[in-house]
Amino acid sequence: MIYRNIYSELGDWTRSDNPKCLVIRGARQVGKTTAVLSNPSILSGEQKVLYMNLEEHPELEHLFDSMDADLILEELSFSTNVNLSSGNVVFLDEVQAAPSALGAMRYMREHRPDLYYVAAGSLLEIALSKKQISIPVGRMDYSFMGPLTFEEFLISDGSLDRELELVRNWRPDDSFPLAAHKRLLDLLRHFLVVGGMPESVDVFLSSGDLRQVEKVQQSILNTYRDDFAKYASGEELLTLRRVFDWVPARAGDKVIYSHISPDLRARKVRNAIELLTGARVIFPTVYSSGNGIPLNAGSRESVFKLYFLDVGLMSNMTGIVRISQEQIINSGFVNTGKLAEQFIAQHLLFNGPSYESPSLHYWLREGKISNAEVDFLIHEKGRVIPVEVKAGASGRIKSLMRFMQEKDSSFAIRFDSNLPSFQKVEHLLGNGAGESCKVSFDLLSLPLYMVGQISRLTDSI
Repeated sequence: MIYRNIYSELGDWTRSDNPKCLVIRGARQVGKTTAVLSNPSILSGEQKVLYMNLEEHPELEHLFDSMDADLILEELSFSTNVNLSSGNVVFLDEVQAAPSALGAMRYMREHRPDLYYVAAGSLLEIALSKKQISIPVGRMDYSFMGPLTFEEFLISDGSLDRELELVRNWRPDDSFPLAAHKRLLDLLRHFLVVGGMPESVDVFLSSGDLRQVEKVQQSILNTYRDDFAKYASGEELLTLRRVFDWVPARAGDKVIYSHISPDLRARKVRNAIELLTGARVIFPTVYSSGNGIPLNAGSRESVFKLYFLDVGLMSNMTGIVRISQEQIINSGFVNTGKLAEQFIAQHLLFNGPSYESPSLHYWLREGKISNAEVDFLIHEKGRVIPVEVKAGASGRIKSLMRFMQEKDSSFAIRFDSNLPSFQKVEHLLGNGAGESCKVSFDLLSLPLYMVGQISRLTDSI
């Protein structure tokens, strides 16, 4: 069975005495439906669920428009042959097909507060803007889902308890077995190809056949492409497809509209990026000055990079999924910089609580003589922490040191393929005025596969 961290949060929600309506948001096929229906209380039959896939029942949209809670619940009950009683869960899936259902949930809850209401959907931002529907403020809780994390992948395998325990308990003063490190790097290399889409993971764990994984990934990608035609046509549809195909190959590059499509106006490319961001298949990483918390206080929305939804889908679109098992196991394969950066990006994006809307920031300094860029900026315990990603075992960190010098920071994180370590970095760095000054800071160096432990480890340093 595929394990998701959100299971425990949904369990808490179904045990709550007075829960708000819950809306689970995420791209298609990241596991939103399964997350609800796999709740232990529902699987055991302790809680009955009224499940309605609204894509399969377009005729119900006018019903939700009425906002008549009694009529809506009666129709849902007869349509699903579920006689609602206290404690039951009303689950409206693919709610983007009838976005007015989100507004109606408020009245349903007021009419029957003894029931639990949950909705799941993709493309919500697009659907809501098309119908100009607003969601009741303060009446809903939100949960944001992405692909499986690497640690969820390890749990789902079911045979990697020792490796998982090692990752989750390592501290900067501890040693780390080399054999375990090599095994985890091998698993990471497979994850970079398989990715975190639940169906891809399930097929890989049950068969180990990357050809079957590729078929699943192609099916998911085709589903996304089919969705474009629902919300765009003509030139707008063409632009959506261009952006969709551009991001996997150029993930982590600063976006310049003319590089995506030189024959289209910047406004059209920008609109396509906004639509795909709303569909949650791409994610912007916005420039921040990094001067303090919150990071978006020093951001410039016009300066950004883009990352794809999932590293496995990215591997498929760039042809990496077709490499052999031997090439994957080969240590050189992890030295694929964009894959490593994408892997870290999607983990940092969903590293916080599921109720927080995902966002990413980075730092950039563009000068006449030299440029500097730090891959990501995060905030933990009231401090800004720069994060640098190196795919292999070596690599310069001059940009990171430049950031530490300019911001007078004392702590940074680097991800690479080395064993985990914690060290003091001291280096002489030019200040741009012909002088050198010493840069001194603590560097937590972690193997890529330990990205899920970033909050725990920064708390202890």
